[in-house]
Amino acid sequence: MSFLRGFIDSLGSIFTDGDPAYGSHPRPQQHHADSPFPDPPSMDAGGAAAATSVANERTAYKLKGYFDLAKEAIARAVRAEEWGLVDDAIVHYRNAQRILLEGSSTPMPSYISSREQEKVKSYRQKISKWQDQVSDRLQVLSRRAGVASTSKSTLTNVHAAPVSSMASNGLRYAIQNSPPPGRNNRLLRSQTEKVASAKPAQESGNGYEAKLVEMINTAIVDRSPSVKWEDVAGLDKAKQALMEMVILPTKRRDLFTGLRRPARGLLLFGPPGNGKTMLAKAVASESEATFFNVSASSLTSKWVGEGEKLVRTLFMVAISRQPSVIFIDEIDSIMSTRLANENDASRRLKSEFLIQFDGVTSNPNDLVIVVGATNKPQELDDAVLRRLVKRIYIPLPDENGRRLLLRNKLKGQSFSLPSGDLERLARDTEGYSGSDLQALCEEAAMMPIRELGTNILKVKANQVRPLRYEDFQKAMTVIRPSLQRSKWEELEQWNKEFGSS
Repeated sequence: MSFLRGFIDSLGSIFTDGDPAYGSHPRPQQHHADSPFPDPPSMDAGGAAAATSVANERTAYKLKGYFDLAKEAIARAVRAEEWGLVDDAIVHYRNAQRILLEGSSTPMPSYISSREQEKVKSYRQKISKWQDQVSDRLQVLSRRAGVASTSKSTLTNVHAAPVSSMASNGLRYAIQNSPPPGRNNRLLRSQTEKVASAKPAQESGNGYEAKLVEMINTAIVDRSPSVKWEDVAGLDKAKQALMEMVILPTKRRDLFTGLRRPARGLLLFGPPGNGKTMLAKAVASESEATFFNVSASSLTSKWVGEGEKLVRTLFMVAISRQPSVIFIDEIDSIMSTRLANENDASRRLKSEFLIQFDGVTSNPNDLVIVVGATNKPQELDDAVLRRLVKRIYIPLPDENGRRLLLRNKLKGQSFSLPSGDLERLARDTEGYSGSDLQALCEEAAMMPIRELGTNILKVKANQVRPLRYEDFQKAMTVIRPSLQRSKWEELEQWNKEFGSS
């Protein structure tokens, strides 16, 4: 970490040097005997001299554009490295390297005044210094990430992205593979400007912050197989709400601004086992967002104050890896109504969550969605409900939904169910949840196996008879609906009062 600290101090000293002033009154031009640049032609040359002066000024502004872009990319890389996100840091350092390479290859004008010469010389020195430091840092991080180390000469000869035309405008270059601009970028710039006096997060508290970041990345970021829309049967209303909140805004940010800005809080409530978690995973998959699967156990700790730090770190990492979906399953277990005799740690955890949630929703450029799932919405704290603006009811599947679910469950199985029997089965299973139907199909699939008796060790797999309607009838005597009607009615009533129906 001493190398990183030295690198950060070096960047901080460069940032605090200050940029050469633009727009100041021109100073009298003086001829320097030792200057490698000849004096520009006198104004008697007319239009040619004016054109040359404009071209020189453009060169200086162009270099400033490269300088600003590289500064922003390096700031992101330093911040990602402080958080322990080595892969993200490598991406940002490579972006900075491409920008610096093209900036250093900008041709020097044939005639340049002493004023422009000072600007160009200053930016060229800084760009040259950054190139060496970024190349060295890339080699260190590549070895740490298990990537084959690359020599400095190879790194500096990397193919440059076409940024010339945009760099000349100063601030209009979208860095490839970098997060969208927002609160995080402003934090990075602020951090970089003060980095000479800042202490890296990894070294505060004996690596405590780095440990929390690693915990978030390993235990909470969900890397399970992706779930597609077609994997979720029915629930068209919930899909439409999620499409408007998450998927479309990530693909067309220009349309979802102002009053069309999507809500950042969503509550999925309804009976258990009806696809609330699958819906959240499908959203993250379809929008290519980072999916944070949070449970009560992942945010609680036996150490005082660590739960609040975990919440802060969770939102910090979510902002850095946006677009992000923070999914809190059984949200009522950690965000229930606050009571007078409540444990202090639980109260602090809720307060910290609400503060961080407000921080995310206050910035229009951040795309971090908080999705909560519960089957007891009436137990949620009022402050939490206020922030979860959209509240989508996920009911028990209707007859059409049950038919789709049964068809999906039986896909790839050997069965003999005419369409009439499938319709009857969909009607007979009223009150069954999605998980109940899964258990019903599994129980019915065992009926042909049980008929084999002692022959089960000898029979071939293709000789087992297909499933029939009678198998499901027998299975329904074993697998019954798991939801009490009183609970169902209670959820229906809560939806009428508070749901987004």
